Amino acid sequence: MINSSMRLRSSQIRVIILILIFYILPPIFIKLDFIPFNLRFVLLTAIAPLLFLIRPTKTTTRQQMGITTKGWFRSIASIIPVTLMIALPMFLLAMAHEPRYDNSSLTILFYGFYVLISCPFQEFAYRGFLFPALDVLDLNNWTRILFASVLYSFVHVIYKDAFILLFTFIMGILWNIFYEKNRNVIGVAFSHSILGTISILLGLI
Repeated sequence: MINSSMRLRSSQIRVIILILIFYILPPIFIKLDFIPFNLRFVLLTAIAPLLFLIRPTKTTTRQQMGITTKGWFRSIASIIPVTLMIALPMFLLAMAHEPRYDNSSLTILFYGFYVLISCPFQEFAYRGFLFPALDVLDLNNWTRILFASVLYSFVHVIYKDAFILLFTFIMGILWNIFYEKNRNVIGVAFSHSILGTISILLGLI
């Protein structure tokens, strides 16, 4: 009994350390210019394979981290309506105001990288890895959803923009709810790719 409790406590400490290293420190280092801002997408992309190799626990499977084809169509179909509902006001906002950021220098290669690699990798990091990691901390559903949303929003502190922090927190909650329901990164990665691309094209982020 004592050994079991010690193992549980050890696993929780390990998760806390992983969250500190991979979710808290990188945005802080970028914000403080220890890491160049223009490397932000590369850094966030590089973190995902490391997390996949480390895994929340030694016994965590790919399926438990949402890397599965099971239910992939349902995970996409269920998130399409809310994705379209959010895309519309984004276009209206862009029409009513000047672009917040000038992204005109970004090339088609960047968007290909963003859609095919960066968004799926980010979704794995902030949904696929994080949810089973938070399971280790014995958080209930809504606490897990809110905590994961705070971490997802926090990584955007590098933009030094309250609007982006609020927007990504709301999006984090929505994507976390859908991920909690389906436990498949394909659907949330699909939505992230669409809304993220629109945001960048319109200069919202």
